[in-house]
Amino acid sequence: MINLEEHKIYVDSHKMDMVPYSIAVQAVQSAVEQSFNSTEGKLDEALNMIKKSLYNIDIDIDDQDSTRSTD
Repeated sequence: MINLEEHKIYVDSHKMDMVPYSIAVQAVQSAVEQSFNSTEGKLDEALNMIKKSLYNIDIDIDDQDSTRSTD
């Protein structure tokens, strides 16, 4: 991760610290990539749980259909 503190400079005309745009863009991209990588496994796990649940619902419906009376 990029430490923006290492890249800040004081701009007297604006009377504030600033970070070069290219460094800021790199920092944001890096943060987004790290965030995505840390949640990707959790998202995959959640999708698998949803798939299993939907499969189980389908099995339950099929089981109920087979035990229904034809009266």
